[in-house]
Amino acid sequence: MIDNGAQKEIQKQAKIVGFTYLVTTIIGFINNFLVKPGLHNTQTLLQSEFQFRIGEMLDLLMFVLVMWMAVALYLLTKSINKNRALLGFVFRVAEVVVGIVILLINLAPLIILKKAGNYQFNDGILHSLASVFFDISNMGWNFHLTLMSIGAIIFMLLLLRASYIPKWLGYWALFTYTLVLLCFSLQILLPEFPSNLMMVMAPGALFELVFGIWLLVKGVNLQKV
Repeated sequence: MIDNGAQKEIQKQAKIVGFTYLVTTIIGFINNFLVKPGLHNTQTLLQSEFQFRIGEMLDLLMFVLVMWMAVALYLLTKSINKNRALLGFVFRVAEVVVGIVILLINLAPLIILKKAGNYQFNDGILHSLASVFFDISNMGWNFHLTLMSIGAIIFMLLLLRASYIPKWLGYWALFTYTLVLLCFSLQILLPEFPSNLMMVMAPGALFELVFGIWLLVKGVNLQKV
C-alpha cells in the first residue's frame, strides 16, 4: 500500500504530466499550423525573420515543458518499476536534446543569409547551403519523434500495468505511439518512404489533448495500488 503522503505526491505529478501534455499539444498546434507554414523558404526567410524566430522560441518552450514532463513521468511511475521509469526518462531527455540540436540547425540558414556579405559565395550557393540545413533539420525530426515515441511507449506501459489510467486510453496511446515509431523509423531507413506524415500525427495530437485533460481533471487511479 502507498501511504496518503505518497498518493498525494503521485496525484501532483499526474497533474503536472496532464498540464505539460495539454500545453505542449496546444503549442505544437499553434506553431505547426499558424506560425511555421511557409517559413522554410530561403527566398523569403529574411522577410519573415521575426515570425521564424517566434516559431523557434515556441519550439524551445515546448522542449522545456517536455523536460518538466519527463521528470514528472519518472516521479509518477518510479514506484511501479524504477528501472523502466528511468529508461523512459532517458529516452524523453534524449528527445529534448535532439530537439534543441534541431533548433540550432534551423537557425543556420538564417545566419547564412543574414551575413551573406561575410562569405565568399555567390547568392545561389548561399541559398543552396541554407536549404541543406533545412533538409538536415527535417531529417532530425524523424530521430526526435522516434525517441519520443519509444519513451512514451515505456511510460504508457507502466501506467497501464498499474491501472493508473483506463485501458481504452492506454491502448489508444500504445497504438498512436507505435504508429509514430514505425512511420518515422521507416523515414530514416527508406528514403522513398512518404515524407508528409501529418495524418499519422493527427491521432497522436488528439490523444495527447485528451490524455492531458484526463490527468488534469481525474488524475490517476490509485484504488488498485
